[in-house]
Amino acid sequence: MLWYLGYVVLFVDDFDGSVDFYAKKVGLPVRLRAEGYAEFAVEGAKFALLARARAAELLGERPSGKPAPGPDRVAVTVLVEDVDRVFRELSGRGVQFLGAPTDRAWGQRSVYFRDPEGHLLEIATNLPRPERPGV
Repeated sequence: MLWYLGYVVLFVDDFDGSVDFYAKKVGLPVRLRAEGYAEFAVEGAKFALLARARAAELLGERPSGKPAPGPDRVAVTVLVEDVDRVFRELSGRGVQFLGAPTDRAWGQRSVYFRDPEGHLLEIATNLPRPERPGV
């Protein structure tokens, strides 16, 4: 089974201020920006920011309109060839997932779990992207 470190995502309370810090002060070009999500153009694994208020939504919890309680400050995303297969294999080994694999608006199918220390991990598979006219 091939695992590939795909993303390091920092959960932030001040989304706009954090994006400005990394873009303007650190000098990282913004590659993609969507509602509460920004991804920077870096080599290797992707580096991104996510508004902490969106964490509940990603984990299948009911959004409360305020930042989710708890220790989530970062998530590590590992890319795999088939997230559903890995989900079944890891479930069979006793990994407790926070829901089932779900297609995400940003073009991935993913599922989350926590390690024994409570760190949030995501396994994901990139979905085929629709062809863009004229590209």
